[in-house]
Amino acid sequence: MGSLYQQDLAYIQAAAFGTLARGAAPEIVRRLRLATIPIRRVLDVGCGAGPLTEALLEAGFEVTGIDSSTELLAMARLSAPAAHFVHGSIYDIEIPPCDAIVALGEPLTYHEEGEDADRRISEFLHRASAVLPCGGVLIFDIIECGEPPLTARVWSSAKDWAVLVDTTEDPASRTLIRNIETFRLVDNSYRRGHEVHRVRLFDTRTLRHKLTACGFDVETAQAYGTQMLSLRRRAFFATRIAPG
Repeated sequence: MGSLYQQDLAYIQAAAFGTLARGAAPEIVRRLRLATIPIRRVLDVGCGAGPLTEALLEAGFEVTGIDSSTELLAMARLSAPAAHFVHGSIYDIEIPPCDAIVALGEPLTYHEEGEDADRRISEFLHRASAVLPCGGVLIFDIIECGEPPLTARVWSSAKDWAVLVDTTEDPASRTLIRNIETFRLVDNSYRRGHEVHRVRLFDTRTLRHKLTACGFDVETAQAYGTQMLSLRRRAFFATRIAPG
């Protein structure tokens, strides 16, 4: 996958967009503690700047964070120094031994143009099933296909940064394209940056069937406890009950 969340967008992400991770953390910790087996080792996929990693460490888990952004990983290492971190995509690296895998904030939906996203996520689910023990937990969220449309233009800013996200949805290819313009105050002037993020949309029923075929018992929700998800987002809570 290409380089996402480069220096300025990573800074903005860490400064202003950790609400979901912080809000979802109590429910994720609760579910891990209620698992049918003791959960010790947790894989935080798409860990970003590390807000969930930090919460999992504070709850007593051993955590490995994975992210494709070197800039975000550098921040995560500062906020959660007791964790182990891996640079890369979960689709490309070997999944390390663990008791639970958490992929919060849609990291499984990012794919290169022309990539077979359905095949990639199917392969990931099979690999996760092979690594997790019976009773192990897989938690993730995705953006669903359907209505209402997600095409929009959103502007956010603070004293030293601004970001414009222009989102276009193509239902035929089940793709969101986010054109992201960043402006960050550096040395008394604003530096401009640009990134393009391609996100695949998924059908909840199809993913549920894939998980079941991989040996998971599945529950879905539109929230992590009291932390509601954004429009057309769906959280999956899967427990491995049989070989996939």
